[in-house]
Parts: sequence; structure tokens; C-alpha cells
Amino acid sequence: MEFLTLCEKQEYSKKDCQEFQEALEFAKIILGPKTRLSGESYYTHNVNVAKILMENKSEPEIIITAILHGLLKDVNKEIIQKRFGKEVLGLLEGATELGMLKVKHGKLDPSVLRKIMLTTLKDPRVVLVKLANKLENMKTIHVFSQKEQERLAEEVLDFYAPLAYRLGVERFKIQLEDVAFRILNPKKYKEIATFLKETEEEREHNINGIISKIKGITKDKVNLINIKGRSKQIYSIYKKLKRTGASVQLHKQMDLLGIRILAKNVGDCYTVLGLLLETFTAREGRLKDYIANPKSNFYRSIHVGLELPHGKVVEVQIRTQEMDEFADEGVAAHWRYKSLKSDELFEKKISWLRNVLDLQKTNELIESVKVDLFGDKIQCYTPKGDVKELPVDATLLDFAYLVHEQIGNHCIGGRVNGKFVPLKHKLHNEDVIEVLINKKQRPRRGWIRIVTSSKARQKIRKSLKEFEKLPAIYFRTFKPEITEELGILVKSEVYPNATCILAKCCKPIPGDEILGIVTKRKIISTHRTDCKLAEKESNRWVSVEWKNEYNQKIQFSVVADERSGLLADLLNTIVRAQFEVKEAKAKLVGSGQAECSFLVIPKDLDHVKELIKRIFKLRGVKKVYFG
Repeated sequence: MEFLTLCEKQEYSKKDCQEFQEALEFAKIILGPKTRLSGESYYTHNVNVAKILMENKSEPEIIITAILHGLLKDVNKEIIQKRFGKEVLGLLEGATELGMLKVKHGKLDPSVLRKIMLTTLKDPRVVLVKLANKLENMKTIHVFSQKEQERLAEEVLDFYAPLAYRLGVERFKIQLEDVAFRILNPKKYKEIATFLKETEEEREHNINGIISKIKGITKDKVNLINIKGRSKQIYSIYKKLKRTGASVQLHKQMDLLGIRILAKNVGDCYTVLGLLLETFTAREGRLKDYIANPKSNFYRSIHVGLELPHGKVVEVQIRTQEMDEFADEGVAAHWRYKSLKSDELFEKKISWLRNVLDLQKTNELIESVKVDLFGDKIQCYTPKGDVKELPVDATLLDFAYLVHEQIGNHCIGGRVNGKFVPLKHKLHNEDVIEVLINKKQRPRRGWIRIVTSSKARQKIRKSLKEFEKLPAIYFRTFKPEITEELGILVKSEVYPNATCILAKCCKPIPGDEILGIVTKRKIISTHRTDCKLAEKESNRWVSVEWKNEYNQKIQFSVVADERSGLLADLLNTIVRAQFEVKEAKAKLVGSGQAECSFLVIPKDLDHVKELIKRIFKLRGVKKVYFG
């Protein structure tokens, strides 16, 4: 009865509920009174697994698969197909295959990994049953010895939780991590859980106050679906404590508050962001636009950390209803949005599996899974603003090979946030990276020791074999169009092969009149024509001009009459012009005027000019300046 009540609550159709009832009756007959090691009946276990999936709003065929999982060894396949259909039979076969695979003694057995991934690739929905089954099993883990409990918990934390993340099932990831952490570190788990319980009333009061304020500033300006407080996950708090160091005590953690805002559409998301930034101060480095640049598992949302009194910070997530459901439910949400053409997104979500399965060598497979599935990630940007996700400790050379194999092969170094760096330079989160190449460069065997990712190593080995077969003349006739990837801002007809950099003294931006000064290293330093320092070096001037391809971050400010909704209007204008916003802030300057500053990544010079035109059309805008 409880099961069918949940079915109605989750808004499954009458037909679905009837099919669930038929599956329940069938499973009860086949499984009978047989019990598991915990003393729980197999039937009860299957029902509980199905409930977990139902709470995750999984599609009907997955619910039926959960109810029936484990029955294939006792029931003829033809009977299953006749009663429940070919699709359910296929899912059951996949679930049975996964059920037979074990991660032995906490080790990554490559044959097991490959089988799990092959099964996942055939139909990722099968893994949902496995994950729900694992979550339900953890509830009865007390029947095992302490050593076995820890082994199973490590298996969950090291393999199944990251797998849930990669499939975009945030809800399963959080639950699996917390239950495993409770077993592996009960003392720390209890400390954090107790602290959260003791401070629950205070946090709830703070959250309600902020929500009330947000409702006030968004009223009559944007239609919101929902605003709700979010509880911070115990394991994520633990990881943050580890990152910040043991010296930072739990009660001093300032960002345990979370709010999620659901807006009707993407435009409304940016309107909300603008209104928030007009009222609150954003914590530096805490504005993340995953709508413009989704994460590797295609998670989409805007995150912004807002400063509160007494040093506290609230993290606000802004997204649409669809984004929210995809974030919580992952592949489970796919069936409800088939009509919205999500199949391409769905395919991209599991494309990492295909890449991993391309690795034939056992050690490469294990290494790739450790890095791509389990390892922490950093997000870096190309000069054009494209996001590239890499493992922690990745180098410039890793990045070059991630962009393109030929870029990696001919990489000689690069600029990270405008500074020249060598191939082995370690990257950090949010670095903007410009890869420099030379047509005479070729891969070296020592490069294998520089990169961290197995994919880069694989490309280097492949390229080494190819280059060894090529005659020397190749390096004199290498196709020049690859150099367009450099993303250099300016060019000189006098020194066409010289590297051009932007001078820090006068910070020229597209549209400025510029000149070049040839340095002793034969690098052209680009200055504004009115630069005082450049005047002193007139004997070394050369003619330079802007390339149309402009792909660096630029900072600009807008001075306008102070009014409610100004920042929101500006943000909407910038986003609709297809700029990626990295930072946004506002302040009052003088009587009745406000200054809004932005850090953005444009496509090209014309893109910048078009944006300025649009901004001047907004009510009250007085001035736009760069730098």
C-alpha cells in the first residue's frame, strides 16, 4: 500500500501503477519467503530498491526492473518478456550482469571495470538499479565484520559515488558519500552531524531571512518557480575542512548556508543574478556560470557566493526547473524530456565512457578510470572561453593535447593568465590558457613523464610512432593553418612570426589605436598610441593592428544613473550578446550614479563594438570605459 501511495505522490500514471502492482505480485510469488544475510526478505529488499528509484523519479521500466532484479536465475526469459516487455528484459539482463561483478578487495580490477562500463554504455539506466541497490545494501551493512564494512564503504566512496556523479545523479552521489563516510570515519561524521543539528535553528533562521530578502528584491521583476534552502552535505563539509586545513575549526566555517532559486527560463536566471549582485556583495572568485559553461557531466547552474554580516557566506544556485531535475536525477530525468531534444545532451553525458573504453592497455584503463572517474578536477579556459576539465596537477602539455593532438605535438609553451610558462607548468582552477606552437616542434619521449592524463600519454606514444616514420622535410612543409589556434591579439606585417603581447602599463583593448615596440627578445609589446612609456621608445616602434579574433578576458565598467534593476539589465544585455561573464559587481559613485564592472570573454573585436552599442541603448547609461 505504501508503495502505491508513493507511486501516486510521484505522479506516475494509473497504467504505470497497475504495472508496478503486477510486478510486485509476480516478484512476491517467485522470491517467496527467502531471506538475505541481514534477515530481510529478498522481496522487501527489491521493493526498497524500487522505492529509492521512484523517489528519484526514474522511468517506469526502471522501477519494474528494480522490483524484478535477481529473478532471472529462477524465471525463464520468455516469461519475463511476455509479461513485462522486451525493454524490461534487456534492463534485467544488464542489471544481472552488473550484479555479478564485484570490485574485489577495494582494487580496480580492469576486467571488472571494462564489463561495468560496457554494460553502462549499452544502457546507462541499468547503473541506476545498481546504485540504488548499493545504497539499500549499505543500510544493512552492520551484519558484516568491521573490516568488511570498511571495504564496502571504500568501494562506494572510490567507485560508485563518482560513477553517480559522472551520470549526473547528484542525489545518489550525496547519499552514497555520506553513508560510506559514516562507516569510514564515524568520529568525524558524528562531530559534523552533531554540529549541524545544534546549529540547525540558527541556520534556518538565517536562510529564511535571506529568502525573504530575495523575494522582496525579485518581486514584480522576475517570475520564480521556487526558492528553497539547501542543507550542506556532511561529506562535502568534511572535504572542505581538509582543504582549508586542520587549523580551521568547524564552528568557524562561514559558508554552510545554501539557497537554490528556480527560474522559468535562462534569461530569468541572469536577471535574478543581476538583482542579487545589486543588493549583496559577491565573494571574490565565487561566481561560476555553469549555464554558459556546463561541467563535464553537463551539470548546468549559476553559482554565486554572497557575503553576509559577520563574515558568513551563502552559496546561491540559480537554474531552471529542467536543469534542477537533470542535476538531481541525471539519466533518470532523460525519459521525461525526450520531447525537448535532450538526446544529444544525454549522449554527451556518457561520451567519457567511450573514450575510456578506447584504451586497450590494462594499466592505461586503470589509470584513466582513476583520473577521469575518481580524481579531483580543475576547470581551465581557452582564450575563447571554452571550458576544459583536467585532473588536478595537469600540466600545460596536458591542456594542449586536450585541445587537439596536433596542438600538443607542436606545443612549445604557453601563456597562463598572460604569463609565459613552460610545458611542465602545473595548472590551477580557472586558469586562462593560450597554447603557443611552433611548426618545427615535435613530440619527445620525455613528454610522457610531463603529462598526468593517460589520454595525453596515449596521444604522445601514437604521435612518436608517426613522427619517426616522417622525413625531415615534413617539418619545413607543415600546414600553417594550425597556427591560428594561437589566439594572438595583434599582428605585425613587419615581423609576421613574432609573438605579440599586450603591455601592462597602458592595457590596450580592441578598438584602441595601437603601436608595437620590439623588445630585445624579439617579442612585440603592444601599447596604446598615447602611452607615455611608449613615447620614450619611438626608435623601436613597429606598425601593428588588431586581429579580428579577440579571445582574451576584458574588463569594462558602465557608469549610469542609479536605479533598481540596472545591473540585471546590463547582465541580460551582455549574456544575450553571447558573452561569457566571469565577474560582475556594482557600486555607487557620486550623487545618483552607479558604476557596474564586468569581466567578460568576447568572441572578436566586432563582438565588443556591438555590445557597447547595445549598452548605450539602455536607459541612463552615461559612459563605458575599459581597464
